[in-house]
Amino acid sequence: MKIRIKYLLDTHTFLWAAYAEDRLGREAARVIAVTPREQLAISDISLQEIGLLVNADRISFSEKPENAVRDLLEFLTVLTISLEAGLLAPSLALPHGDQFGRIITATAKIHKLTLITKDANITDAGIVTTIW
Repeated sequence: MKIRIKYLLDTHTFLWAAYAEDRLGREAARVIAVTPREQLAISDISLQEIGLLVNADRISFSEKPENAVRDLLEFLTVLTISLEAGLLAPSLALPHGDQFGRIITATAKIHKLTLITKDANITDAGIVTTIW
C-alpha cells in the first residue's frame, strides 16, 4: 500500500518541529504530532535554505549541521523540485521575492499538499491550503 503524503513543512516549520516546538502554532504542532511521519514532507530547497542559514550564523546545531539535519530527514520525505514547480514558482501571486517560499508553495500546489507555514505572505495569498 502506497502512503500518500499530506503535509509539506516550510523550512522554519521543519526546524521548529525538531528543535523549538514551542514556536509552532497550536494547530501546526497538533497536526505534526498526530500525523504519521510517512505523510510529512519538505521540499529539497529547504536543505539549501538551511545551509544558507547555517553559513550566515542565523541558526546553529549542537552537533555538525549535516549530522543533525540527516537525522531529522529520517522522519519525513524530501520532495525534489520538479520542472512544473520550477516553472510555476515565479508566476505565483506572492508579494515577496523569497524564492525558497515560492518553490515550497509551488511544490505544495502541484502535489496538492497542505503547507504548514507561519509565513503570512503565503497564508494570506490563498494559493494553497495552509495550517499554522
